[in-house]
This record gives sequence, structure tokens and C-alpha cells, in this order.
Amino acid sequence: MGVSRVILTHVTKVGYGQGAGIGHEDALEAWLSGRAAPVRAAGLEVDIDIRAVGEVAGDILAAATEHGADLIVIGSRGQNMVRGLFLGSVAREVIRLSPLPVRLEWIEVTDETGGKDGDAVCERACHAGLRRLLLATDFSPQARAAETAAALLVPKASVVDLVHVVNPDDAKRFTRWPVMARAALDDIAHDVAAAGGKAEMHLATGKPSVEIAKAASDRDADLIVVGKHGQNWVESMVIGSTAANLCEIARRPVLMVPLQNSEV
Repeated sequence: MGVSRVILTHVTKVGYGQGAGIGHEDALEAWLSGRAAPVRAAGLEVDIDIRAVGEVAGDILAAATEHGADLIVIGSRGQNMVRGLFLGSVAREVIRLSPLPVRLEWIEVTDETGGKDGDAVCERACHAGLRRLLLATDFSPQARAAETAAALLVPKASVVDLVHVVNPDDAKRFTRWPVMARAALDDIAHDVAAAGGKAEMHLATGKPSVEIAKAASDRDADLIVVGKHGQNWVESMVIGSTAANLCEIARRPVLMVPLQNSEV
């Protein structure tokens, strides 16, 4: 994705009773240094930033600002096979407040007890590289930033799936909506082709988050790109319902792009 520098950030919440905390900074730095080694071996510059604060999400965002980050990457937390992903409160708050694009990585817990030193064994539910990118759009101004971000990633992907989900009520009120939607997708497909990529267009009907997740699963997309905000000023202050629901069920990485960002 064009990343050259990574800042591994760990924030210890003051008063938090679980795991390493204040007074264990050396151990934390050693632990993070071990995680940084393979990243450096892959050719990236890596810095380590350990902080102790009262508000974890706020300090993650402060670290991103201080280091001049272009993107925040945060992991999901698997809960169980029935509920799937549980989007933790810190991740949700980072996504809600971030002025930067946020990539939520889906992490699957494959063994709760079999890891070294009793750690859970996890695996990333994505592939090396970016073989297939899925852009979900509703053609709103809020989705425009996501469309721009996807266009910038086109050179990294072999195929870009363009997905629009038609609300059944809208389809009844506006009988020509599917025709107009296909024309709008075709316009985005021309942008993808101009950037050197191959686009495939998909129209679906139903609940957007469910249909987007299904399309990503059916096409084994490596990354879903979606606008973060809702479609009115109230929703724009929070995570849009489609983006939030998608994070809960996608079972693959989701890149959420805020309205004010046109580049990643």
C-alpha cells in the first residue's frame, strides 16, 4: 500500500489492572522490539512509542498526529464463533474520532491456550498483497473520499469490485434507480481503468452492510474500502451505521475513510 514507515504504539491506561503497565516500560519496549524485527526485515522503518495515559483512544490519535501518520491501523478482537467480531471500545472510539483513514484488521483467534507463554494464537484473515479490492459506495458526498482512496490503491490491486446496494424502499420509490446506479458505477469504473486497473460492477438489493460483506466474501476481497460517515449531519458525528455494522461482520480488513480526507 506504499507504506514506508510504521510506528508501533502501545498505550497503557493508568489504573488498568490487566497486563503490563506503568513500571514495566522496559519489558514493553522489549516485547514491541521483537514484533518490530520482522517489519524491519521487510524493509520498513519502524519506531516504537509507549505511552501511559487515562484515555487510550485519545493518546493513540495524539501519537498519530505527532508522528505525522497518514493511516491508523488497529486490530479487531475476536469474541466467539457465534458473535464473530467484537469491536472493542478503544477501536470504536479511534474510528469515531480519527481525522485520518483507519484500517481495521480482522484478527482470528485460532487457539486460546496454545501460544507461547500462554498467549492466544491469532492469524490475520487476509492475504499478502492486495489482489482484490472492494469499494462500496452509495454515491453520496460522504462516499467520495472512499472512492478517491480506492482509486489511489488501484495500482496495487489486480481487480477492483465496485459495489452499490439498492435499498428496497428506494427501488420502489425510484424505479429507475438501478439504471442510474449502474451508470454511476460505470463512471467510477472508467476512473479505475484510467488508473490502470480492472473493475467489475455489482448491484445488490438489501441491507448494505450485509450485502457488502457477502460480496467481499464471494469474491475473496483482500480489503473493503468504505466511507466512515453517515449521510446527514447527525450521523457525521459518529461512525455511519453501514461502516459500523460492516466492521462487525466483514471478517476481513476494512479501510474507513473520513469525509475530509481525499488522500491516503
